[in-house]
Amino acid sequence: MNAGHTPGYLLKQINEALRSAFPDKTELEMMVLYELNINLNEVASGGNLKRIVHKLIEHCQAYNKLEQLIDGALKQNPNNVQLKAINKEFKITTSLINILIPLERKLIKQMQQAYRACCHYEFRDDRKDEIPDSFYDILKKLNDIPQATDDEKLIVKFVDHLLFNGNIPKSQAEQLKQWLKYNSNNFYKLLVYKQNLNRQPDSRRSKSGKQIVLKQFSFEVVTVNGRGVIINRESQQASYFTEDLGNKVDLEMVSIPAGSFLMGSSKSERGSSDRERPVHQVSIQPFLLGKYQVTQAQWRAVVENLPKVNRDLDPDPSQIKGENRPVEGVNWYDAVEFCDRLSEHMGTEYRLPSEAEWEYACRAGTTTPFHYGETITSRFANYNASDTYAQEARGYYRGETTPVGSFPPNGFGLYDMHGNVLEWCGDPDHGNYKGAPTDGSIWTEFDNYTDSYILRGGSWISNPRYCRSASRDIYNARDHFSRYVGFRVARGVG
Repeated sequence: MNAGHTPGYLLKQINEALRSAFPDKTELEMMVLYELNINLNEVASGGNLKRIVHKLIEHCQAYNKLEQLIDGALKQNPNNVQLKAINKEFKITTSLINILIPLERKLIKQMQQAYRACCHYEFRDDRKDEIPDSFYDILKKLNDIPQATDDEKLIVKFVDHLLFNGNIPKSQAEQLKQWLKYNSNNFYKLLVYKQNLNRQPDSRRSKSGKQIVLKQFSFEVVTVNGRGVIINRESQQASYFTEDLGNKVDLEMVSIPAGSFLMGSSKSERGSSDRERPVHQVSIQPFLLGKYQVTQAQWRAVVENLPKVNRDLDPDPSQIKGENRPVEGVNWYDAVEFCDRLSEHMGTEYRLPSEAEWEYACRAGTTTPFHYGETITSRFANYNASDTYAQEARGYYRGETTPVGSFPPNGFGLYDMHGNVLEWCGDPDHGNYKGAPTDGSIWTEFDNYTDSYILRGGSWISNPRYCRSASRDIYNARDHFSRYVGFRVARGVG
């Protein structure tokens, strides 16, 4: 086994395990001589035991003998708990690295998504944007999270999600499947067993006649009580397809099923207003909605690669920079131009969602103030958590946008529906829902007193009441732009 790519945290654990098994240098010398035929003083002389073991590890790593070193140490001291643990961890991790490290540059986004899907959010530090930048960082973070001994290892869950959701080349996909069979506690409970990897994906045709191939992705939905404590976890799956925007940038669109829901909020909902009433039933036709808020990389790809339809666009309007952060500093006309350029290029209509579609998609079948449940916390959304909504403790106010997809999705597989940036909808603003359409369409007629348009979802500066599923931001002219306003795109399915 090639252990040349052994990550640093694992080398540290090997050092600790060897010192626990051989606290006396003479015992270490004998083990190395008997098992590896190496004179310890020739490769690692001088210094304390920690430094000597470090030099020994460096030597064995350089000659691809780390596995032989661990096996030999375990042979000489078979009852050492740390040696047994690191022997298993070393084989699991390095075998996975050998499969995935050649694919890291191509699959880093899928790796990050798999990390989000398998990571227990209550263990994450909400003061940091903990989306790992590399495969090694992902492995280290998974290793750092404490787990019950009888639970499936997080590294196994990570590979399970990656194999299920990622576009893995056939050869490596088969290797990963075999890796899961060998290293999982119960392969038959994993996603890759429950789903036939070779099944035919769902396909539909758009109005342009272009076939839409829908793939499946899996995710975990969490529900919290009024104190912000998770009371339920549920594995879900959704369908999506990907559009190539150029610049090696994709746009993922999630399939939203048809259904009916009660739009708005009752007077008993904390933080609600008469703008959210009367509560009324709305029927929604199936449509597709952006899995994430439009990112700066997606914005730039469309602006730079697709020709103007009605207006020029700034390729870099955002004040808070980051390729995977949401684009902001765009007004309603800019968002519509983005959709128009996509429509011309793809041959089918892209648009802003109607306000009814947006709320239906946000709720994803829930009737609580937030799709998470009775409240939100800064572990689950990016907003001004120095203020509270229910009985939850005050959280962390980040004061800026976060990379899209940093928090758990809702039941439809949509990310950041609460907070991060406000999202433009296609509807003009109305003071309440009297006379609102019940078919989910855009309410096209203007109110008597305003040319404002609807913004939804709250933002990183918003108090939690303004991030509720039913909350409607007020008085936003179409030419309004700020560093807390962005959007996501929608399209029909037939």
